[in-house]
Amino acid sequence: MVFRAIPANSRWAGLFFCLAIGLFDLLLLLILLLRPIDWTKFVLSVLLLGTLPLLIHLIYRTWSLFSLEYWVDRNAVTISWAGIRQAIPLYRIERIIYGKVTDLGQPTLWHWPASHLRNGQTLSMKALRLYATRPLNECILLELEESVIALSPEEGERFIEIVQERYALGPAIDVSDVQRPDSLIQRGWHALAELDIVSVSLLFIGIVGVIILFGTLMIRFPNLPGDLVMRYNAEGLPEMIRNKAWLFLLPTIGLMSWMINGIWGGWMASRDQMVGAYMLWGGAVIVQAVSLLALIALMP
Repeated sequence: MVFRAIPANSRWAGLFFCLAIGLFDLLLLLILLLRPIDWTKFVLSVLLLGTLPLLIHLIYRTWSLFSLEYWVDRNAVTISWAGIRQAIPLYRIERIIYGKVTDLGQPTLWHWPASHLRNGQTLSMKALRLYATRPLNECILLELEESVIALSPEEGERFIEIVQERYALGPAIDVSDVQRPDSLIQRGWHALAELDIVSVSLLFIGIVGVIILFGTLMIRFPNLPGDLVMRYNAEGLPEMIRNKAWLFLLPTIGLMSWMINGIWGGWMASRDQMVGAYMLWGGAVIVQAVSLLALIALMP
């Protein structure tokens, strides 16, 4: 049986901000397409790239509020939100109580608009996991041996009744609380959550390298001559002359190496082949460094 979460008013505010940022990014993109290449275009490009993670985060949090629901069967209570599912086997539920647990954690701006979809900590030092749209004192709590799960179904009493009925029937199959991700979104989320400091550092250095490559070229681009010598022969005479727009090939190589190696390295990291992932991500940084040296050498 499916129970929807109590609707949260903040979901509409989240939707509004998603649309506002999306329109702002479209306006920036239009300006970038019409504006000649210069340092202003570079700054606007960085601003556009900077707002994209914020937009994706807001879309995810808002989507979570619109899609949050609870599935109850004789095996488990399954929490579903934003394409992710988490199953709580019924046999692991020790008791069901209303919100009489104190949350030592507090929502931050990063949790908005789904402020009650996060992790917390109880006074008993049990982990508190909130999958709700209401404050903790208005939630139904499923107490497990090691954690407390907070839910906010629309029909609270009916939800408890169904859980008790399904529990009395006994499980048809053994459901593990720690499930293998069953969707692309869930697999991606788990992979990101498990990245270590080395992985994050290499990926961050890679995106900074991309910004430096494009920034170096775009800032100097207006002052470059229309045609540049790309290669000299053995006698030191120009052998290949191309329009200066060809220089964008080097930043593009840096970007593609970061993207391709990033995805490939992520695939290896998901299979615990971290050495290979480090080599791929580090290789992308080396490609960017070589591309930057070549770019500087070609610009007079």
